[in-house]
Amino acid sequence: MFPSGQDPFGTHLDALDPQAPLPRRVALVRTLMFVGGACGMALSALFLMGLSVPPEAMAEVMREQEGVEVDVATVRAMMVVMAAVTGVYGLLSTLLASRIRRRTLGVFWGVVLFQTAAGALLLWNLLAGDLLAVVPLGFAVAMVAQMLSREGRAHYGLL
Repeated sequence: MFPSGQDPFGTHLDALDPQAPLPRRVALVRTLMFVGGACGMALSALFLMGLSVPPEAMAEVMREQEGVEVDVATVRAMMVVMAAVTGVYGLLSTLLASRIRRRTLGVFWGVVLFQTAAGALLLWNLLAGDLLAVVPLGFAVAMVAQMLSREGRAHYGLL
């Protein structure tokens, strides 16, 4: 025992116990991934609802706006791509969040790689001029940091 009576490695080693509850940092990641997944699926649904507008009505609205010189077919194609991207993000985020309690390396690295890929895409958007991408980018970076923390790694047996 150490003179101070405390474990020099901290309480994060409690996470190595097979019966240990989900560490707070991992629980936070799980919650944020459920919220992000729901937002992604809701956004996908909104893009799909936009596709339900008849092309003629969409063309009329675009004609009424000044400075908009985009073909209706192009707008609809972009909406399909955005619905697919946000929908896949939402489904994968929800799937990983539902499996995060499983203490497998596949789940751990799946979450880390998924959030890293999402962060890279958001960084690309930020560098392209989308200043609002800084908020979800911050969440993605925070989730990767939480998973790679001592408590997160210990929970998955990576210490």
